[in-house]
Amino acid sequence: MHAPHDNNLSDRCVQEDREVQGPPAIDDLIGRDTELREVERFLSRATGSGEVLVVTGPIGIGKSAVLREAAALARRAGFTVVEVSGHRAEADVAGAGLTQLLLRLPAFEREPAAAPEIGDLFATQLVAAVEDPLTAGTALVKALVRRTDAADAVPLMIALDDAQWFDAQSLEALTSAVRGMRRGPVALLVATQRGDGRAFTRRFPQLVLRPLEPANGERLLDSHVRFLPPPLRSRALAEAGGNPAGIIGIARTLRDPGMPETSLLAPWLPLGEPLQRDVSALLNGLPSTADDFLLLAAVAHTDRVDVLLEAAEASGIDAGGLTAAGRAGLVSVVEGRLCFTHPLLPSALHWGASHGQRRPVHLALAEVLADTPYLRALHVAAVSTDPDEATAAALEEGITADLPQAAVVLERAAELSPTAEGRAARLAKAAHAAGLRGQVRTLRRLVGRLVAAPMPASLTAEVCALEARVAYSTDGTPDHAVALLLRSAAAPSTHWPPPFVPVACSIAPALCNPAWSTALRPTLETKLGEPGRENDPDLLAALCWTDRAAYGARARTLLDAAAAEHGAGARPQSLRHAVAHVVTGTALDDPVTTDFIGSRILRPLAKLGHFGPAVTVLVHLQIAHVLLGHRTAVERDADLGIYWARMADDTCAHLAFRTGVAQSQAWTGDEEGHQALTDEILSYALPRRLQMLAARARWARGLMSLTHGRPEDAFEELRMLSTDRGDAWHPAVAGWALGDYVAAAVAAGRPDEVRDQVRRVAEVNRGVGSELVGHLVARSRALLSEGDEAERHFMDALTARSAPLRYELARTELAFGQWLRRQRRVLEARTHLQKAHDSFTALGSDAWARGAASELIAAGEVTASVHPDWAARFHLTPREAEVASLAAAGLTNQMIGWQLALTHRTVASHLSRVFMKVGVASRGQLPSVLQPR
Repeated sequence: MHAPHDNNLSDRCVQEDREVQGPPAIDDLIGRDTELREVERFLSRATGSGEVLVVTGPIGIGKSAVLREAAALARRAGFTVVEVSGHRAEADVAGAGLTQLLLRLPAFEREPAAAPEIGDLFATQLVAAVEDPLTAGTALVKALVRRTDAADAVPLMIALDDAQWFDAQSLEALTSAVRGMRRGPVALLVATQRGDGRAFTRRFPQLVLRPLEPANGERLLDSHVRFLPPPLRSRALAEAGGNPAGIIGIARTLRDPGMPETSLLAPWLPLGEPLQRDVSALLNGLPSTADDFLLLAAVAHTDRVDVLLEAAEASGIDAGGLTAAGRAGLVSVVEGRLCFTHPLLPSALHWGASHGQRRPVHLALAEVLADTPYLRALHVAAVSTDPDEATAAALEEGITADLPQAAVVLERAAELSPTAEGRAARLAKAAHAAGLRGQVRTLRRLVGRLVAAPMPASLTAEVCALEARVAYSTDGTPDHAVALLLRSAAAPSTHWPPPFVPVACSIAPALCNPAWSTALRPTLETKLGEPGRENDPDLLAALCWTDRAAYGARARTLLDAAAAEHGAGARPQSLRHAVAHVVTGTALDDPVTTDFIGSRILRPLAKLGHFGPAVTVLVHLQIAHVLLGHRTAVERDADLGIYWARMADDTCAHLAFRTGVAQSQAWTGDEEGHQALTDEILSYALPRRLQMLAARARWARGLMSLTHGRPEDAFEELRMLSTDRGDAWHPAVAGWALGDYVAAAVAAGRPDEVRDQVRRVAEVNRGVGSELVGHLVARSRALLSEGDEAERHFMDALTARSAPLRYELARTELAFGQWLRRQRRVLEARTHLQKAHDSFTALGSDAWARGAASELIAAGEVTASVHPDWAARFHLTPREAEVASLAAAGLTNQMIGWQLALTHRTVASHLSRVFMKVGVASRGQLPSVLQPR
């Protein structure tokens, strides 16, 4: 293998994938370990007497979550838990809280009809609560004492949430009752908002919830949205200020496909409607001067008080609003900087205001921020629709393509451009930024705007390349994409690389089609012939797919050099070139090097937010993991890739990752949903002539049929991708599937029909030099040969063994073991069959592991997994037990024969003995009889 071998390569790749996607969603309360330990101490104290603890903090800080976790802790500690909460509509209704508590007390819930005394008592309490909370509290104490004095009494915890809306009389009665319990084990945990000025907050111990530590905030964000571009992730965390509800609310809006892209241009990210409403309640009762000044501060993009006061004067806002907001406890001023006391309030202010309310504020801020062009431009762009070149230029110059909002900012700059050429140029930049970030939906929309208007000649190369990218990845076809790339290549371009080259590299697997490679190859070769371009990675990657035999050697030299640099720990000078190396590795049928380089650049691309190239790399990584037989890695790639593709509305990539899922199912033999999945992929890929996608789906179907003993079906599926007459023909995939194609042909009695295919693949591989394909050719020749020649080919395949090719090596060990057993060389066969069984088991290829175990039985080696308990009960031999198990699963004699390498007559003979021993007359009776006792 050409890349440096690393025994932990796959594990490291899996780990890096995990780091890229972030930790999985978790149910545990994050970042509140200290607070929960205090709750545990409180519950311990409450087992001896009545205890009250007040949980307090600002809106969204997690009081309800702490109460829920406290209730769970109490239940585990043996408490009976009663959960009640205050309601805004009942806040001024005396006794409403006690009524709610009555309905939830355990005695009343268990035997409401048998508890008239409790009902009468509580009626008295309701009256007392209105007139005298102390009397009501005394009555409640008596009720709780009666409960806790019972012989079977258990500790009671009352969890009261949203106590700020629990009527004062009921709250006074409840706290007095619990605190008056000298013997009874009763705990009252009360959660209320910061600023609740009632007496109980001063009488009892408080557990004050503070903002989450940064690391815990990151964990919470990652548990709700699996990955965000780092700048956007940092922005979300900073704006939430450690407020758990804020983190969750922002995460949910960001992962919502319906969120307007222009939201990223706002000074604050949206919170979501429920949280927006709750936080906005902090503004109730403020004078209008305070409202106006707070809105100004929220949209300003600055916290400098002098700038805010200057903008207030320019817009006619009363500067006294700052003083009023400070008296209300909503803001503070420290060293000339304004600080909101609740981190979510600025967002609530911005998104709660209308465009008309924000307009004068933005214009005033634009006036006073004239010395900061980008901030000024943001304020003008927020309200202006008139052409304004100065603002458009400032937006264009102030943004970089790496930022999540780059496409939105550049599109806004285009809309403000006074000339058609300037508008088109900025729209093209916006589209490029969207493509870099993998925002396919945005890319498609922007390209639609570009092509709908007259195109300046200077932008033909750029726009045609962008249109080709859209055509290939969304609703177009490779034919149209290649035609657009040719138009792009023919147009003048003043920079390197020309716009068509990176796109050609990204769609390179489609260039295996002779019609498309013939059309584009001369143009690529012309560019490669230019001075200093002879080793350009993008050009060689694309050309390698047009003719792998012709360009394999040159590309191999470049790929080996890149692998050596990565192996030495050097950072790639260009991530774009590193992506091209990954594409080249797949073209050269080299999954080890593809994995080696791809796993090292995936995370840097994702950290930059370059999800366009990151998805390309991940598609090729999944193919590499398929070729290496790493089922866990394939499924992990699919999990992350499908998530990214759905977020980007990239149907082609989405189906590519699901094709890997179909391949994984074939390894395990899981047929549930497999036909429907591959039908969906083929119905999308075939009409669009997306040959690699279609070929991989056909391969998964063929392998599934082969796994389940249907070699004729497998042969037909694999023939469709292996010959140029098939609807899914793809030369590279045909090479990868060669071993399965030949195995199916031999089992179906059609070996002569695949000999030419073996010869063609071997001929191409002489120029490519793939160890994987060389192994598959050697095994195929062995299967198609007899006697000493077959053994020689098997030995050739196994002599040049490479540890990363564990799956294909296991397939070869299995085939060689089967061959040796048929030659009656049983002891030698066992060695190879055991190696195959162990490898398949380790790789999770369950169906193939079962096949190897069956062969071991035939060779006289019995394993527990293939000799169930019921076999001993009916005195079945290991082979009879295996035949019976497969027959009970519904397989025909022919299918059983294929899986066990037996003739259908031998299978029938075994079944007849099974029927006699078990005492049944047909295979339909076997499932009910062959059950463990």
